[in-house]
Amino acid sequence: MKSLSLHFHWPRRLDKGPLEQTTSILATEGLLAAIVLNLATVYTSMFALRIGASDQQVGLVNSLPQLCALLALFPGTLLASRLSDRRRSVEITLLLAGFIYGLAGFSPLLGNIKVWYLIGLVSLANAPVVLYTTTWQNYFSDIIPADQRNYAYTRRTSMTFLASICTVQLTGIVLGSARTDEIRITLYQFCYWLAFTVSLVQFLVLRRAPSHIHRTAATTWRDFGQTLRLLGRSKRFITFVAISFVLHSGWYMAWPLFLLVQVKYLGANETWLSIITVTANLIPWLTVRYWSKFVERKGIRFTLIIGCLGLAINPITTISSAYLPGAWGLPGLVLFNIIYGLTFSAFQLTILQCLLEVVPQQNKPLNLSIYTACHLLANAVMPVVGVQLYTWLGSDLRAMTYAMLTASAIRFIGTGLFLLRWARLRRDPDIGMRL
Repeated sequence: MKSLSLHFHWPRRLDKGPLEQTTSILATEGLLAAIVLNLATVYTSMFALRIGASDQQVGLVNSLPQLCALLALFPGTLLASRLSDRRRSVEITLLLAGFIYGLAGFSPLLGNIKVWYLIGLVSLANAPVVLYTTTWQNYFSDIIPADQRNYAYTRRTSMTFLASICTVQLTGIVLGSARTDEIRITLYQFCYWLAFTVSLVQFLVLRRAPSHIHRTAATTWRDFGQTLRLLGRSKRFITFVAISFVLHSGWYMAWPLFLLVQVKYLGANETWLSIITVTANLIPWLTVRYWSKFVERKGIRFTLIIGCLGLAINPITTISSAYLPGAWGLPGLVLFNIIYGLTFSAFQLTILQCLLEVVPQQNKPLNLSIYTACHLLANAVMPVVGVQLYTWLGSDLRAMTYAMLTASAIRFIGTGLFLLRWARLRRDPDIGMRL
């Protein structure tokens, strides 16, 4: 490992001082946020199945949270704008999400309504989770200068990958080793209660970050209409949102299909699911520093294309594992996940930076919410489209293959559009590059 470390260095380091301290705080807060989300969301579908959910109810676990978040997004953004301190809105949303996840842990105790209670609470929790994301993006762009975002976001992303690796692996091992379903269900409950506890620690860490007081008036519904009118002049922002919508439509379409491939066609249990998830996070964690340095040489827009190519290939490699001889299926999927992980950090590091590069500064919180709303819409609709296509084609391995290839094709279209965007803007300044 020491020889490898010679090749991986942090991107250009901030001068020691308040900005470096802020970066460290945000990185630690990101680690805790990842622990909360992984504890409360990675195994939700399996938890629902363990307490008696039907296939239809499992489908709702994937779609209803997005609809709840979509309904709450704009009202929540307007309410957040009434707070003069940008950090305060981030704190409120993370505490609310953690509290709701804690309540979800009581699902098995509620008799005949336990499945619907779980679905309802998980769906409600996604509203503050999404609001946390948009308010955090706004707060991050305000307190970190544009030319230092790559370094700061790399630190945070590395920590979130590390948290995901450890949390998912440990949780999967514990759940997979349970001797009975009754014990396993109890362990699921403790995952939700632990998520709530960690969210309290996350809040305390974020309190150490600097406040950001903005003096503008609170945003209203009238400002929302004005924002929509002004977007007509923001061609770069509209173009980015449209291309991102296409790419993410293909991404979200395949999400429930991945679980079906892993469980139905490869026979994965919680332990194997954790191994698969960990490999999908381990390689990005190991390569995040390399891609951050690559961003400084080639810029965020070109690096994003490489990350998108990895996303586009992923459904093809995943379904290929189902055609391997029986004993090789799951190990093969792990190997394919390693290949996929080689470029995922390139995507993760640059998609937000590309967004912040083009988002109009006037009514910025609303503009970020519009971008998020497009993603939520795709996330609510496309998983259903993916499953329906699979069902319509016959609900067998052949049908799964065609459904996955369709998702991959949509991702390739999005990647091609990002390539055209890069070619058009290649002579323009890139905030990620260091001369």
